[in-house]
Amino acid sequence: MIFLETSIKKGTVWVAFEPNTEITCTKVRLQVKNFLTQSWKKGILMGVKQQEAFFLKCDRSTMSQNDIDNGRMNILVGLAPIKPAEFIICINQHTQL
Repeated sequence: MIFLETSIKKGTVWVAFEPNTEITCTKVRLQVKNFLTQSWKKGILMGVKQQEAFFLKCDRSTMSQNDIDNGRMNILVGLAPIKPAEFIICINQHTQL
């Protein structure tokens, strides 16, 4: 799980230099979804279907207007690791410079 969390954080560093818009959120979702899908296909995550292995949110439901006004983009990721068999939820927050 540390590998996945670290990879997502490193892979989304570029977000700090982008405007907090729906377009940026869409790019983040696509990038993180592609990475998690590949991880699931490699057997890092549990689940017969992709939806059982992880979920991802990066939109107005993960950010308040205050977050947006202050340049914060929140990414909510839920993962179903092979062991332990529980679902782990991580919040990755980027602040614009």
